[in-house]
Amino acid sequence: MIVPRNEGRVCEAVVKALEKWTRETRANVRRPERDGVGQPVDLRVTLGATDYAIEHTRIESFENQIGVYATANLIMRHVWEQLPIPFPSAAYYELQFPLEVSLPEGKARRDRALSALVDWVRESELRLRQRYAQRTCPLCYPYTANDVICGTPPGFTCGFELLQWPNARLTSATPGTLSWRFILPDDRERLLADRLRQAFARKCPKLRRCRAAGVRTVLVLETGDGGPSSFDFRDSLLPTMLAEHGDAPDEIFLAETAVEHHWRVRLLKRDGDHWPHTGMPELGVNYYDPEPSSGPGVREWLDSRPAWEREALQLDSLHTPYLRGWEALCFEEDELDDLTTGRA
Repeated sequence: MIVPRNEGRVCEAVVKALEKWTRETRANVRRPERDGVGQPVDLRVTLGATDYAIEHTRIESFENQIGVYATANLIMRHVWEQLPIPFPSAAYYELQFPLEVSLPEGKARRDRALSALVDWVRESELRLRQRYAQRTCPLCYPYTANDVICGTPPGFTCGFELLQWPNARLTSATPGTLSWRFILPDDRERLLADRLRQAFARKCPKLRRCRAAGVRTVLVLETGDGGPSSFDFRDSLLPTMLAEHGDAPDEIFLAETAVEHHWRVRLLKRDGDHWPHTGMPELGVNYYDPEPSSGPGVREWLDSRPAWEREALQLDSLHTPYLRGWEALCFEEDELDDLTTGRA
């Protein structure tokens, strides 16, 4: 798998978000790491009277995520090329395998293992189809597979699972299609926490030196999957990371680039305020306020609420309601300049 270099365009999206917040236009854009002038951070920019130092890093949800995805993509590319997909079925199928999936060394052994996997998927799909046809009271659920076959094809050291949803249209999928997914470990939050700690350990000291010189510091976390994007991450893991790092930057943004060409940028921390204490917008709802900087601070807003309102809205147990300035911003990739090269 070729991992795209999004650093320049992600930084551009974050600068646009800062311009919205400060209502200032960027000036003095510099790239110290490339130019070799000043503290070696990814980007320096001035907004109004404030100088910003910006560091970008891509976050993996587990060790060697890029390599594991490369192996998975190689496997599935071979499966899709060799099987007559779509299958002659109204069902939807999903091939699942663990993160430790690997291929044997040597081209001949690798080819034999991939051929064995194709045979296993073909035979398992036929068995699933036949078993469903023999049921007297077949059930169709849109969110739960009704049958699964597990096995370890020759040449592999890990097990595979083929899941079946009998009615693909209930899942908004095309009948007969096959997708894939990792079987995630139970300790995936720990794996993500390890990667975040490594990122903070690399980036925070560089930004701390900039802050000592009176510069406002920004850390940009880019994710290509749903791990750091989840509410669980923002509700529990992020506060843990901040508690462990007293030198956390002034602002932290999360850039979600999993969807091709359509990116989302979320503010995670600004000064002493951070998720979840800033308030959590409703799931699936985006907000935009044209003048976010005119809103009150989080603590000031909370302190201004009467006791009866706090109790009625359960503000203490549900954190806070939505406050402007913390909404997710959406950007189209092809509309962003690459700030690492200065090219559109």
